[in-house]
Amino acid sequence: MTEIVEFSELRLSKKRLGSGAAGEVRRACWRGQEIAVKLFDYFNKFAEREITHLARLKHKNIIKVYGTSKTGNDTYLLMEYVAGGSLHDFLHGKDQRKFSVEEAINLARQCALGMAYMHSMEPKTLVHRDIKPRNMLLTNMFKDLKICDFGTATDLATYLSNMRGTPAYMAPEVYRAKQYTEKCDVYSFGIMLWEIMARKLPFSHLPNPSNGFAVLGAAERGIRPPIDDVRPDCWKGIKHLIQRCWDKDPALRPSMQKVEKYLGMLGASVNYKDFVHVLDDVSMAVVTFHMEKGPSGWRRYVRVEFWRKQIRTARLTFSMVDFNQTGKKVVRESIRALKDGKREVLRVEKQVEREASRVYENCERETRVAADDVVRETGRATEDVVRETGRAAEDVAREAARAAEDAARAAEAAEREARRIKDQLANEAKRLLEEKEAQRIKDQIANEGKRILKRFRF
Repeated sequence: MTEIVEFSELRLSKKRLGSGAAGEVRRACWRGQEIAVKLFDYFNKFAEREITHLARLKHKNIIKVYGTSKTGNDTYLLMEYVAGGSLHDFLHGKDQRKFSVEEAINLARQCALGMAYMHSMEPKTLVHRDIKPRNMLLTNMFKDLKICDFGTATDLATYLSNMRGTPAYMAPEVYRAKQYTEKCDVYSFGIMLWEIMARKLPFSHLPNPSNGFAVLGAAERGIRPPIDDVRPDCWKGIKHLIQRCWDKDPALRPSMQKVEKYLGMLGASVNYKDFVHVLDDVSMAVVTFHMEKGPSGWRRYVRVEFWRKQIRTARLTFSMVDFNQTGKKVVRESIRALKDGKREVLRVEKQVEREASRVYENCERETRVAADDVVRETGRATEDVVRETGRAAEDVAREAARAAEDAARAAEAAEREARRIKDQLANEAKRLLEEKEAQRIKDQIANEGKRILKRFRF
């Protein structure tokens, strides 16, 4: 039974972590911790089933549920927040982070652990029915995996024949709407394991991979993703496991308990633990133990990698012939490898010093040559500047002299024009005076004549 949480205790973020057919997931804060909250678009039997099944599950590789909350007609599912994103984003996202076969096996084994736990539940076995990378969440720097989204999950208490899941990962018996068991999850796991090892979308080799019915029809006819598309260093045992998991006959598929046990035997150390040995301030040796199947059976080997700043990693691999020997021999071989590695590091260091000295000498020589070139170019540029400056000064002097001559000529012309205007004005004034004097005399004569005439009249 899940806890009923008051909606007022939640502080929902506007940031959406994801969305699907049933609703969307948002980040939230609840009781001082960061969680993920799923808001169902509509609360139906599938939403109720997801809450019920998650309440039953308590496993480190399955998403943890804290409770539910309601406000109005909305129902919220409070879950563990996983910050690393989905396995799908890890495989096909923009940041194509490289990973080893051992890391891939570790993730696949964690998924198998969670699935084996679900399939072994009592009294009712739980079937997920939608195992795929989008429903696998990663955390702890992509080292830990948790299964999520139980909206299609159901138990085997009833007759299972309805078609649920994603076409590319759906088992043929589910598509045929026949009775099926938890082995449909094993088929989906096989497709997903191929996707991890190939880093490609399943059935992408088909002419129309986006057509779900075309993919389902191809799978029903026995067509599977090309097994040769897996990474070149994928172990043969993993390829064999993939082909067994996606077998058309559910009875021939292994149980998830057997898958988990097999992957654990491949990826886990039985008697030995990986360790790091610090050689000095800038270098260290990393010792890891592995096991793989060869022509003569299972073989365990130890790998020693020497890491040093600004130097390529050196790797040594030692086969451990006797599987039941104690760790003393391994430690002895490791110590010897560390000593050999240190000598190799010193040799590389001397070689690097020689190369650095040679590069320094070359750089010094090139620097001197460049300095001489700069001096020559500077002198040439200075001469050009002086020459151009002198030419420009001469041009300025010539233009100044020409301008002075023009100004002098303009001054003389102005002076002549001023004298001409002055003489003209003087002549005009003289003419006006003469006219005025003549008029005065004329008037005087006229007046005198009038006076004389007047005297003789009387």
